[in-house]
Amino acid sequence: MNGRYVRAQINRAGLVLAAVAGLTATGLPATPVMANGVGTIFVANEGSSTVSVLEHVGQTVLVTVPVGPAPRSVAITPDGRTAFVANRGNGTVSAIDRDYYQVSMTTRVGKAPEAVVAPLDTTNSLVAEGPGNEIVTIDASGSRVKSVQVQGKPIALVSDRAARKSYVAVEGGTKLFVIDDGDRVSGMIEMKEPAVALALSADGAVLYAVTPESNSLAIINVSAGQVVTNVPVGLTPLGLTVTPDGRVLVANSISNDVTVVDPVARTAIAQVAVGKRPVALAIGPDGAFAYVANNDSNTVSIIDLGRLEQVKSVPVGQKPVAVAVAPVQMVASTRPPGSASVADNARPPASSAIIGGATDATARGAAASGPSVLPKTLPNTGDGSMAATGPSASDVVPYAGAGMAVGAIVAFMRRRLVRIPVRG
Repeated sequence: MNGRYVRAQINRAGLVLAAVAGLTATGLPATPVMANGVGTIFVANEGSSTVSVLEHVGQTVLVTVPVGPAPRSVAITPDGRTAFVANRGNGTVSAIDRDYYQVSMTTRVGKAPEAVVAPLDTTNSLVAEGPGNEIVTIDASGSRVKSVQVQGKPIALVSDRAARKSYVAVEGGTKLFVIDDGDRVSGMIEMKEPAVALALSADGAVLYAVTPESNSLAIINVSAGQVVTNVPVGLTPLGLTVTPDGRVLVANSISNDVTVVDPVARTAIAQVAVGKRPVALAIGPDGAFAYVANNDSNTVSIIDLGRLEQVKSVPVGQKPVAVAVAPVQMVASTRPPGSASVADNARPPASSAIIGGATDATARGAAASGPSVLPKTLPNTGDGSMAATGPSASDVVPYAGAGMAVGAIVAFMRRRLVRIPVRG
């Protein structure tokens, strides 16, 4: 025995350890990122081509997911397992798998999609394809199901729970198009000025539209197909959403605030200061907070809806332009046979397929029904039980197995080396 033999043994052990490490890196999931929240908020960052995922309780960014170029809109499927992201830069929709918070696959829908919605009571999603002047319906696997042409470039889209009625605003147009079942235009609603964002009441009976030219919120009776009234808001409103109690929040991009409107009284009841150029907003999973995308300050403002004031500002990616909220509770997802559960990496692959994941819808928010289902690697949804019980056996066994293998190799080499007399 000599020094060269000892060095050879050490090198051999290093090769084995490297092989085990390589197996761990390629064959096992990434180390889980723990979180303490119940629900997640997805923010599409148009300038950085990413989606920031925020957890709810600590109001912090969990992970930033690369998607396609210039994401313009994001929507969560009814089962909560997939976030669809409309990428205007390359005409695709990315699917973020919520089990792993990575893009799983993408599908091409046209040249430059502007908006995507995922109605609660259907497994289909609708995409506003701008250059094609059409609304495209895709199913849970990303396949194109049907489409309908509109007169102009669609820039805003909203649907009722079952996608029986959808409403479309077109760029520069003063008509809102009414679409039945995603495949035919059944009517038009006349506006005085062009609308740039739309929202529906929970029962689908009232349509809301913001009109930047008049700095107002239009309240529309959909059965009559007419504007009932216009409520003055802040300067150049570009986004809106409806709270669980029926209030309407409007993001005003020039006055840098959010107007809170009581639609019953038909008046503004509060103005809440936020970041620079707020353009979109959504309500948190328990209805207690609103999340506002501030396009010029690269932040998300968090508004306490009880106190009606900003309580935190969270840095996200560049030029945030859309916000969507995943449900607190979810039903188990159903994936098409042979579909991938996780992408090789977080970037959209060249394939035009998309993962599935939509099943029977559950209600969103605190009143959601069905069992709580936790993501595999980011246990930050559901009822918080993960914090008490820790990760599941299926998550930790692979790591434990790899650790035991490494430990056994190290122990074996130590015993061999102790008995080797070292000379020269």
